Amino acid sequence: MKRINYILTFYICCLLTAVSFSAEAQTYYSIPDVNLRNKLVSDYPSLMTADSLLDVTAAKAMSADLNLDACGIVNADGIQFFEKTGILRLRNNKVTDVWELSYMKNLRRVYINGNMITSIPDLSALYQLIDLYVGNNKITSLASSNFNQRTTLQFFNCAGNNLSELPDLSALVNLKTIFIGYNPMLLTLPDLSNNLALQQIDISNSNISTIPSLPLLTNLEVFNCRNSKMVDLSGLNLNTKLTTLDASENGLTILPDLSNKPALTSVDVSNNNLTFEDLIPLASLSTFAAFTYAPQKDLSIPAVVNIREQNNYTYQLSIDPSVSSNLYSWKKNTVLLVTGSDSFFSFTPALMSDSGLYSVSVTNPSLPLLELKSNVSKFSVSACLEVDQLMITTLSANCIKGANIDFNGTIVQGALAPVHYSLTNVNTSQQFYNPVGQQFENVIPGSYVVTITDSKNCTIHKSFIFDELQGCDKAFSPNGDGIMDNYFIDDTGTARIYNTSKKLIKTISLPGAWDGTSNEGKLMDAGYYIIIINESTSIGVSIMR
Repeated sequence: MKRINYILTFYICCLLTAVSFSAEAQTYYSIPDVNLRNKLVSDYPSLMTADSLLDVTAAKAMSADLNLDACGIVNADGIQFFEKTGILRLRNNKVTDVWELSYMKNLRRVYINGNMITSIPDLSALYQLIDLYVGNNKITSLASSNFNQRTTLQFFNCAGNNLSELPDLSALVNLKTIFIGYNPMLLTLPDLSNNLALQQIDISNSNISTIPSLPLLTNLEVFNCRNSKMVDLSGLNLNTKLTTLDASENGLTILPDLSNKPALTSVDVSNNNLTFEDLIPLASLSTFAAFTYAPQKDLSIPAVVNIREQNNYTYQLSIDPSVSSNLYSWKKNTVLLVTGSDSFFSFTPALMSDSGLYSVSVTNPSLPLLELKSNVSKFSVSACLEVDQLMITTLSANCIKGANIDFNGTIVQGALAPVHYSLTNVNTSQQFYNPVGQQFENVIPGSYVVTITDSKNCTIHKSFIFDELQGCDKAFSPNGDGIMDNYFIDDTGTARIYNTSKKLIKTISLPGAWDGTSNEGKLMDAGYYIIIINESTSIGVSIMR
């Protein structure tokens, strides 16, 4: 029994040793990705067998660059055997995972941008890493462990990913260049106060609005924040080594001191919120080989102005208080109204005819390529007064004298107290005045116009019909005393008036009032008359003397 156990143990040990030896001594490897395999066969034939297998021993011994750009590679399995390779170029492929990098410990420069990579593996074994380009992938986060004690790293590009934050980069004391733009969810940067060797920062096309460590980065030579959210670049005031500044398409209102940067040759500050006060001093700097300052973003005036007639209004541009040479061109509906030194345009007062689309442009002879333009403002002038609801209350009625009416409760929009009312009878031209109130006496049935006037002398007229008095006989006395001098009919159409002998006396248009006269203007005698309305209905009315 002991002999059997001994033989079994010996057999197992031999089997394990054989397996281990086989793994260590693996000589050939089948590359699973056909495009990677074809690239190696084409460009590195000495590493491949006649059967297109990778010679692992040869791959491990190769220290030359591994250039695999734009081959349509999906799976990079096989590159892990290139242990001595110093430079890997795997750009613009379709790779989603690069776990193989962890085994390529002699890599100094890694260029894997332009793939579909979602994460970066552990790179702690890459002790010589200088360049790390992982831009234009689908990376959502970067492990802090890949940047701890990474003092060798000088160039880092993670632009064009889905990053929302960056890890601590304080260990990268030799970092010279960092590209982090095109990460729309990235709003802030980590503390860069230890990265004093930085010479180039690119945060273009991002939502980053501030870099707190910027004043300390005095070795910066290139700063690109194009199409970001920066508003203040005064953090570059102490920098004297800057050669290129691209700060276009931001919301800048504050520029750095550029006069202390003798090496600065290229500046682009277009499409910001800068005005002539900011830009004129830069025109005299002689070091610029390229200086782009136009256009700038629209100046802001109210997008919509609603005002009532007879009120005053002023458009005001609050820019460049220290510049006296600006020329302001104010336009209505794109037609020039006035050009001059006034940064304001006033309506004193506004009239209905002033309604339109207004804008202003500003020029200055010191910068002839720049024209500052405002947004278009819709200026709407409404009626000085508007009656939302005309309230008429009959306080009392007298069949002979008429009614006492009250306009209390009438809603007048835009009125400035005190407000006065007057009343006109359209049929008789009789006018009623009440300088202190809204009540009127002896108002007989008829068509009326009420005139409302406020303290600005704004006036509005509203028509209404006051119907016949309830409970009164259909009679009137056209004797010119101002009391019940006519008979009002509030129908629409035509009325024909006949005497009791069926003779046509008069024809009137409705609504309207009969003043007791004939078609010839003769005042009719007292008596009873028939009024036929639209040849369909009739009423009887009496003239009294």
